[in-house]
Amino acid sequence: MTYETFRVEVTRDETREGGAVAIEITAYIDREPETNFATRGRLTRAQKGVWNSRLSVTGDFATLGAALAAIDAAYPEAGYIRCYEYTVDDEYAREVAPLVKSAGRWAPAAAP
Repeated sequence: MTYETFRVEVTRDETREGGAVAIEITAYIDREPETNFATRGRLTRAQKGVWNSRLSVTGDFATLGAALAAIDAAYPEAGYIRCYEYTVDDEYAREVAPLVKSAGRWAPAAAP
């Protein structure tokens, strides 16, 4: 049985007032995320920690569809999501094809 967690992380460009957000989804396959600060099943404001990162919103989801639905609800203007895959065999997360929105549906774009 395969275990999957889809972590959504939203960061904001703080170099400009009203800077755009960047959205990333990391699929953790057969491994747990290293940090456990994200909420399950919904997007919430990220906890500010020692590092005071640009991370503003985060959440863990059981399926990719649920993660995309949460992104659409919170950021309807989003049109691009960077994607990563992090398996038990990987030392670091691997970048995979991003998702782009076309005609209201998310689909993979050309590989990075």
